[in-house]
Formats: sequence, C-alpha cells, structure tokens
Amino acid sequence: MAKYKTVVETQEESTLRVTWEDDSGNVIVSGEKKVKGGATEAKKIEKTFADDLKKNFGERFPNPPAPEGGMI
Repeated sequence: MAKYKTVVETQEESTLRVTWEDDSGNVIVSGEKKVKGGATEAKKIEKTFADDLKKNFGERFPNPPAPEGGMI
C-alpha cells in the first residue's frame, strides 16, 4: 500500500514598516518589507530601507529652510 510523508518547514518572517512624517505628523511616505528572521534581522536593514524610501520619493519631502541671508 502507498504511503505518504510530510515535512513541515517553519520560517520566521518579520514585516518592517517605515513611515516618514513631517513635523505636523502628516505622512510623507510609508513602505513595508518582508524580512526573513526576527526583529534583530529587521533592525539590521531598518536605516537602509528608510534611506531608500526617502531617496526614491524625494519629491515628496519638503525642501530645507533657506539659510538666513537668502543665499545658499
């Protein structure tokens, strides 16, 4: 008689969510990324992911205030 075998693989996966907000708390851009592993692995890529969001959606970010004197 035929038999079957089963294998259960468990992979831990985390979701990293980054939200950029202006000083008033309005969302400028947000994104999320699936990360294999737990919080430690997600923390390792947090800054890079946040920087990539800001770079990729740079047109949504306000310009810095002009320096006093009006010239850059």
